[in-house]
Amino acid sequence: MKNSKKRFIETLQEISDHIIKNSEELNLSEINKLIEKIIEIHNKGNRVFIYGAGRSGFMGRAFAQRLMHLGIKSCFVSDAVTYRYTPFDLLIIISGSGETTSSVAIARKAHEIGGALALLTGNPNSAIGSLSDLIIRIQGKSKDKARSQKTLAPYTSLFDICTLSVLDSIGGVLMDLLNVSEDDIDNKHASIE
Repeated sequence: MKNSKKRFIETLQEISDHIIKNSEELNLSEINKLIEKIIEIHNKGNRVFIYGAGRSGFMGRAFAQRLMHLGIKSCFVSDAVTYRYTPFDLLIIISGSGETTSSVAIARKAHEIGGALALLTGNPNSAIGSLSDLIIRIQGKSKDKARSQKTLAPYTSLFDICTLSVLDSIGGVLMDLLNVSEDDIDNKHASIE
């Protein structure tokens, strides 16, 4: 059990160090463009669609929920309640590799329809990257590198957690720019759970 405690602390430290590393290396201009695009979409009464497969999808669902809490029309693609995507909307795709089959298919379809496409990825030069208007590069292991890069955090966890940290930080900025209070969020929070 002593080794388990040591491994736990070292893994937690690796994760926190990786978040700090990302905060120092993120392209803040691209982050700002995404924030501006979300506000533009919101102000025009249009929607923000989010998609990711697997764990990237869980990070995306968390962000879709946070946008809803902020009063921004949003949905996660493929959930039971998914609206019709239009040329006036924004699609945010989360894919560490930028090559995930379902994500590529959704990006291609959205590209055909029009609208804006943003990608959070570790691989800007990917199939989805070539279709994207805006790319935010997040350092971390994607599934295509998970077995070759040794880390304490399992498989794609470093990418996943850093992505969630970036998205929640964007949420914090949006909260400030839209003058949304904690009370406003609480009033949009589920009341029958």
